[in-house]
Amino acid sequence: MMLSRCLHCFRRQQSCTQLKNVVSTSMKSLFRGSRGSGICASVGVWTGCSLSILQLARLKAAEPVYPTAKLQPPDPSTLTHEYLMRSAAALTVDSAITLLSQTTMATIHLEQEYAKIVSTLTSLLEYETLVLGNAPEEERVAQLIIQQRVELEDKRRQLQNIEVALLAVQHLIESAAEAAYQTGAEAATVAAQERLQLAQNQLELVRTESRQADSRLNQLQTQTIHKVGEMIKEAEESSNETQS
Repeated sequence: MMLSRCLHCFRRQQSCTQLKNVVSTSMKSLFRGSRGSGICASVGVWTGCSLSILQLARLKAAEPVYPTAKLQPPDPSTLTHEYLMRSAAALTVDSAITLLSQTTMATIHLEQEYAKIVSTLTSLLEYETLVLGNAPEEERVAQLIIQQRVELEDKRRQLQNIEVALLAVQHLIESAAEAAYQTGAEAATVAAQERLQLAQNQLELVRTESRQADSRLNQLQTQTIHKVGEMIKEAEESSNETQS
């Protein structure tokens, strides 16, 4: 009986010693990582955290230990010519898709800027018709219109250049998809076709907006020319009547 009690006390003392070591390690970590952040050194209280020292010690003791995964070298028997060709074709499709995405985004950005300039120019032309006869304001608006037309021509040149690049990229991704299909990488082929169709849909949307903006601008220019012609005609008739 006495021996059993001694063993029980020894095990209890050993458990307390282990817990004390864990608590001591946790407190040292907390003091090192959080100097002056709610620590009361005299009583060992951590006021800046919702967990007590004992809870942290228990959590630390309960941390699972994960085994380190070992990388296995590739099996040379699987590195056949067919496998290598299929892998290279899939990588080529990935690169072509990346280039397509970047070129598409650049084109969309230019189309949006072009439509914005056209909208600004349309507003200026509308305002110009309202200030006809006011020479100072007409001059100011005319300078703004010239500036917008210069920017518009610059955007048109940029769009023409990027359209050439976009066409080349589309041919590239079509060729990459065909090569992937011939080498057995059907998944890469499907991905290339889907991304190409998505890019075409996005481009068609912004191009439609640009065409609509151009159409409004052309209509307004026609109306402005007609209105200015009528004003000139009225001015000439008034001048003739005055002379007669």
